[in-house]
Amino acid sequence: MAKSKNHTGHNQIYKNHRNGIKKSRRPRKMSMQGMNCRFVRNQAFAKRGMKKLTAEEKEEQLKAQREAQKRIDEKRIAERQG
Repeated sequence: MAKSKNHTGHNQIYKNHRNGIKKSRRPRKMSMQGMNCRFVRNQAFAKRGMKKLTAEEKEEQLKAQREAQKRIDEKRIAERQG
């Protein structure tokens, strides 16, 4: 008995290009899958808490965050240097 044909790519490129090969769309929100679940949960609560704040309170929090970030960056630099 003759062997039967297993595979051919004939006409596939033509069919794919009929409607054009498009780039996949970038998601609007980054997936939280695979992230630290404790961080994700805390982030959700923090976002809800920010809605309740007034403009002045928000500014105070942002200043505090920036200062904390500066301290962390300074620690990292100090650790690298010595």
